Amino acid sequence: MSGAQGMEPDKAPLMEVLRDDPALAAQLRKSVQVLADHAPDPAMGQMLRQVLSGDKNLRDVFAGTDFPEMFRPYTEAAVAEVAHMTDEEKEASVEQGRSQIDAAYEAARATQSAPASGEVDDDEYFRNRGSILKSEW
Repeated sequence: MSGAQGMEPDKAPLMEVLRDDPALAAQLRKSVQVLADHAPDPAMGQMLRQVLSGDKNLRDVFAGTDFPEMFRPYTEAAVAEVAHMTDEEKEASVEQGRSQIDAAYEAARATQSAPASGEVDDDEYFRNRGSILKSEW
């Protein structure tokens, strides 16, 4: 995978379906980076770094390896950690996660580029076109 057209590999979404959701794309990229940095198998870490650089496709890596089994110890440890948390700790963790996601969306929204000159932003057009009764139809 070479990333989205015209985007640097470290900015392109890892999955094309996330092209229009930069905050979620950034969250996925961050998660894959954490997995690459802490992979229990050096070969898996290298594959994930290739995904991050755009040399490999995330779906292919996931489908073509024993990915779930390799990371089972990490998921089991996370589940065990949550099981020992109090309700207040869980709620605080949820709120922290929501805040981080909201901040990521705000940052993505602030850095999204406006349409190139000449391009019409359909959402903006429909938001600002006014009433049909006032149009010159």
